[in-house]
Amino acid sequence: MRYLIPFLLLLLSAGLSAQGIEFFEGTWDEALAKAEAEDKLIFVDAYAEWCGPCKMMANSVFPREEVGDFFNANFISVQYDMEKPESADFREFHRAPAFPTLLFINADNEPVHRIIGARQAEQLISDARTALERIDNMAVLEKAYANKEPEAAYKLIRALIRRGEPHLKIANDYLRTPGLDLASPAPRRTIFLATTEADSRLFDLLIEQRDGIIELEGRQAYDEKVRDAVRATFNKALEFRSQELMGTAVNKMALVDKDEAKRLESEGEFAFALQGKEHKDVYKAAKNYLKKGAAGDEDRLRDLFGALENSEFIDYSVIIDLAAESLGAAAELSEEGWRDYYNLARFLQKRQRYEQGLEAAERSLTSLGPDGQDNYRRAIQDLVDQLRAQTE
Repeated sequence: MRYLIPFLLLLLSAGLSAQGIEFFEGTWDEALAKAEAEDKLIFVDAYAEWCGPCKMMANSVFPREEVGDFFNANFISVQYDMEKPESADFREFHRAPAFPTLLFINADNEPVHRIIGARQAEQLISDARTALERIDNMAVLEKAYANKEPEAAYKLIRALIRRGEPHLKIANDYLRTPGLDLASPAPRRTIFLATTEADSRLFDLLIEQRDGIIELEGRQAYDEKVRDAVRATFNKALEFRSQELMGTAVNKMALVDKDEAKRLESEGEFAFALQGKEHKDVYKAAKNYLKKGAAGDEDRLRDLFGALENSEFIDYSVIIDLAAESLGAAAELSEEGWRDYYNLARFLQKRQRYEQGLEAAERSLTSLGPDGQDNYRRAIQDLVDQLRAQTE
């Protein structure tokens, strides 16, 4: 137990809002068909249930937001326990000499790249880029583009984006081609692919060609593209401390979703306040964001809590109160609110608010319910006991 509890604390404290790799749950044949239809490689996590490094990647690497962003955009991702029947069809063609084995496989069921052993997030993304580079022959793609071959612009832009290299000039030059019908499928697919920021002509075309792009890519993918592009401009506004650029992000979002634009505006005001020096400004902006932007959205509420907890203003009593209110509100919304209550209790314990912390810990225990895992129950009970002793 002496070693188990700290490990459980780590798991309990893990955020639930991380957007990591979305693993496809179909058959291997269906994964191959999906890869062919979407013109993507398949990423395979070949693991074993008992493998410690496999569990590390599942818990700490695959859920990372930056990993999810890169892999969800560029791969069909699947996971197989190589010692169970679920992997039988896959094992007819591929083997894992050790665990984990990470494979990149094309739609013809041919391995492109293989890694043996666990990777941290940055290493995994680097290895994934290597796999993409093996199928993206830049010299061939550039020659095809120069010769104006069909879909050459799309494939070259996609390769540039994968490599993290500038792509906007080629995209804009292609879309300004004399006689090009922007309402036809190829330009629309290119607009969708190349739009990475809201402060761009490409974003305006994304809005202009909305219905046709949705018909090609689907409503969910379109909405995600819009939000990702707006978020990129939002982040750039914060990086350069540009109120004008923030206004652009908000205005572009309003073209698609006015309610989301209002939430984004209040979030931006809060983020700018955090860059300042006055805790009163932070409190006012955070309170407004809690009311107008984060309310009813458990992910945003957790993000608000995290931003306040990690800010230089967290020692102020009013900021502690607001952080606690944010995480408590997230707990009320979540199906697994016991996790948030547990994290809230630890936060309050650290701030020597033992009675409040005890209340949160007891709510965590109650929220876990009778069917909760015994290991988690013991960890929460341990925290309850600590806080009870500290309130005496």
